[in-house]
Amino acid sequence: MLPFAGCINEFIPKDIREESGLLIIDGTITDGESVFTLSRSVGISEKLSEEAMINHAVVTVESNDGARIPAAFGGEGRYTAQTGHLDANLQYRLSVEVDGETFQSEYLSPIITAEIDSVFLTKEGKGAPVLVRLSANGGNGSKYYRWKYRETWEVKAERYADARWNDGPGEEEVIFHTLHTSQNTYYCWGRDSSKTLLLGDTEKLSQNIISQQTIAEIPCNHDKFSILYHIEAEQMQLREAAYRYLSDMQERAERTGDLFSPVLSAGLRGNIRCAGDPERLAIGYIDVSTTTRKDRYVWEREGFYEPPQVELADWGGRLCSDYSWTESHHPPILVYRESTVDVIHCVDCREKEHASKNKPVGWPTEHL
Repeated sequence: MLPFAGCINEFIPKDIREESGLLIIDGTITDGESVFTLSRSVGISEKLSEEAMINHAVVTVESNDGARIPAAFGGEGRYTAQTGHLDANLQYRLSVEVDGETFQSEYLSPIITAEIDSVFLTKEGKGAPVLVRLSANGGNGSKYYRWKYRETWEVKAERYADARWNDGPGEEEVIFHTLHTSQNTYYCWGRDSSKTLLLGDTEKLSQNIISQQTIAEIPCNHDKFSILYHIEAEQMQLREAAYRYLSDMQERAERTGDLFSPVLSAGLRGNIRCAGDPERLAIGYIDVSTTTRKDRYVWEREGFYEPPQVELADWGGRLCSDYSWTESHHPPILVYRESTVDVIHCVDCREKEHASKNKPVGWPTEHL
C-alpha cells in the first residue's frame, strides 16, 4: 500500500489556471444609480476572506463628452455612482484607480431595456414552494437579460409582550408597549435581495418574449407571506458579449461558491484593460444598459402562506405556548428582559430573519 499512498496529489482540472490578486469588477452602468463591487481573485489553494474586497479605490463613470461622475464608497468593496439619465447619443465607461494603476472598460452606448409586463406568484399545490415570476416583451431589442430583486416583508412575534425592562445603562425602567408606537417588539419588517446571477435569453425562440421567468423560489411556510410581502424586480437587457461573460462567471461561481473571488481561467476576461499596460489581466465586463422595474404586494389572504406545523421553539427547546404569560398584575401582563434568552425569541420580532423595527416609507399597513 505504501507506493499507492505516495502517489496522492492535489487534482486541478486542466482548463483551470490559478490566478490570485487580480482585479475583479462587477457591475453595470445604468440609469439612476450604478453599483460596482471591487475585489481581488483567489487561487484554488487560497481561502476566501474579507481582505479580498477593495476598499481604497477611486471609481468614476465617464462619458465621451468629457463628463465624470464619481462613485461613493459604501463599504465591503461597494461603490455607488449617481448616474441619472443615460443619453442614448453618448457612450460611457468605468474608470478605476487602485494601487497606482488605472483600469478602464470600453466606451459603450446604452441599451434601452424593455418594460417588465408583470410580476406574479405561483404555487403548484399544498406544501409546494412559492415561485416569483415575471413576463416581458423585449421587442426588437437585445435577446439577453439579467434580473435582480429586492424584498420587504412584515412579520410579528409569536407572542405579544405588554412591556419590557430596559437593560441599558442607568436606572432600570419598564418600557410599555403599544401597537400605536414603534416601542413594541411585536411587529417588524424584514429585508433581503437577490444574491445570485439571474440570467436568461430568447436566442432559440421565434419572438423576443420572456414568459413566466422564475426569479425567486420561497418556501410556503416562510413568514415572508404571513402578513404582507413586497418584491421589486429589476430587468436589464445586455449585449451578447456581456451575457456570455456573466454566464461563464456564473458557472465558475457555482464551482467555487463565491461570485467575487472566483478561481479564474484563461478565457474569463471581459472588457476591462489597464491603461498603462493593455496586456495586464483584469476581470469583469462593464455593460451599459438602462434598468426597468416592477413591483408586487402579496397579502396573507391570497393563500400562499402555510404556517409551520410546530411553533417556534426557544434555545432551550421549549415552545412559546409552554410558557405561562402571567405576573402579579390584574389583568395579567407579560414583562420581559431583553437578556432573558429563554423568552426573547417568543416575544421580540427583531429576532426573526433580517428583521428590524425600520418600517419602509409608504408601507400600506398601520402597524408600527
